[in-house]
Amino acid sequence: MKLTTEALKSYEEQGFLFIPECFSREEISVICDQIPNVMDDEAVGRVLEDDQKTLRTLYGVHLNNRIFRDLVRHPRLLAVAQQLFASELYVFRSKIVMKPAFTGGMWGWHQDSAFAQYYERIPSPQGGNAILFLDEVNEFNGPVYYIPGSHQQGILEAANSASTTNSSLAIAPETIAKFASVQGIVAPKGLAGSVLFVHYDTLHGSVANISPWDRRNFVITYSSIENSALPNKERPAFLSNPDLTPLIALSEDELDRIFTLG
Repeated sequence: MKLTTEALKSYEEQGFLFIPECFSREEISVICDQIPNVMDDEAVGRVLEDDQKTLRTLYGVHLNNRIFRDLVRHPRLLAVAQQLFASELYVFRSKIVMKPAFTGGMWGWHQDSAFAQYYERIPSPQGGNAILFLDEVNEFNGPVYYIPGSHQQGILEAANSASTTNSSLAIAPETIAKFASVQGIVAPKGLAGSVLFVHYDTLHGSVANISPWDRRNFVITYSSIENSALPNKERPAFLSNPDLTPLIALSEDELDRIFTLG
């Protein structure tokens, strides 16, 4: 997974890099089969939609599940993240964003780095997300919107009003309009198994999913060891991982057994 010069340049300019069909259909099937086990894990954090019935997000999915724990160290994810984000990374957070058919809610415009700075007290967050598509993402089922190049502005001032992300760290509409009028908005789409790598500062959000198709993503937030801070003990482990050990990619032997259950 050695990135080309063109891929690195594209990421630096756009603030994201899309790699289609990085994992096979069979591998995605094994991963998705683990979701019921994760849902049964009482240590996993859960957030519901506004209806207080529909599951919105599962947090900390890699902490106790072997498949997801191995995935954060898979070379197709970690090795690429190390080239894009920083050479020494730890898993700041993992989650599955459910976005179910008909009921998946919107996410307001925001920057993930602002959350790390505010809630986890990381002064200068450095890192990004590796987003593995567990379902096909199309124009109908609530793809995530990104503003290319917005990461180059650093952490922006947040709006004062709360958003659907239940935070006061949403970006003001006039700021989004200003950036979008110059740089546009894109929504990467692709088959299950595709991966999207996104800079911490890239502006993004998504609309509700009113289609008949689910849109589940496994999201690994990698952070640089250099810019880490002591874990916020007021936050549970599934939101603020206390393990800052630098990640090492899986070996060839480990890769052979990653998708083998038992």
